[in-house]
Amino acid sequence: MSWTERVRAAVQVEGQQLCRRWRALLLLTVLPLAFYFASSGHNPQAPVIGGIALAFSLAGAAIFASLAARAVDHRLVLSGYRPIELLLARLLVLEGYGTAVAIAFSAVMIAKSDPARPGLLITGVVLVGIVAVPFGLMLGALLPSELEAVLVMIGAVGIQLTVDQMARVAKLLPFWGPRQLLEGALGTPISTAHAVETGLAYAAVLLAITFALANRRLRIASHARPTVQPPIA
Repeated sequence: MSWTERVRAAVQVEGQQLCRRWRALLLLTVLPLAFYFASSGHNPQAPVIGGIALAFSLAGAAIFASLAARAVDHRLVLSGYRPIELLLARLLVLEGYGTAVAIAFSAVMIAKSDPARPGLLITGVVLVGIVAVPFGLMLGALLPSELEAVLVMIGAVGIQLTVDQMARVAKLLPFWGPRQLLEGALGTPISTAHAVETGLAYAAVLLAITFALANRRLRIASHARPTVQPPIA
C-alpha cells in the first residue's frame, strides 16, 4: 500500500476503536459539562472553567487510545507500517473528535453564559482540544500505565484551572494560551495572536516529543522480534 493508503487504513482502525469506547467517551464528555454547570449559576468565570475542564475529556481520551493501541502498534509496525503513520492516524481521529466536542460544548456555553466575544470563546475551546490531544498522547507514550498518565494529566489541568493567569508557573503549563482566549471572550484585554501562537507551539512541541518516544519504543519492539533458529544437525 502507498503512504496515504496506510494512513487511511490506520484512521479506519482508530475510528473503530474510538467508537467501541463510546460509553467511556460519554462519561469523559459529561465531566467538563458538570464543571461548567456547577459554576455557571454563581461564577462569571464559568466558561473559562468549563473550557479548560474539557482538557480532562480530550486528553483522557488520547491517553486511553494511546495505551490501548500499544500491542496493535507493534504488530502493525512488524507488518510494514511506519510509526509516524500510526501517530498521524491517531492524531487525525482524536483531533476530529475533539473539534466536534469543542464546538458543541462552546454552543452550550454561549447559549447559557452569553459571553462578550462568542467567536473568541469558540476559538479558545477548540484550541483546548488542539493542545489536549497531543498532551494526552505524550503522557500515553511517556508513562507505563493509565493511572500514572491520568494523575499527571489531572495535576496539570487542575493547576491550570486554579493558578492565577499572570503567575509564572501558569505560563509554563500547556493550556495557558487557550485560557487567555477564554478570558478574552469574557472581556479581558488579551493578545489574541500571542495566545493562539503559544497554544499551537505547545501542541507542536508535545507532538514532537510524542513521536520521538513512540518511534523509539516501536523500533525497540521491532528489533526484539524473535527469530527462528535453524535446527541442529
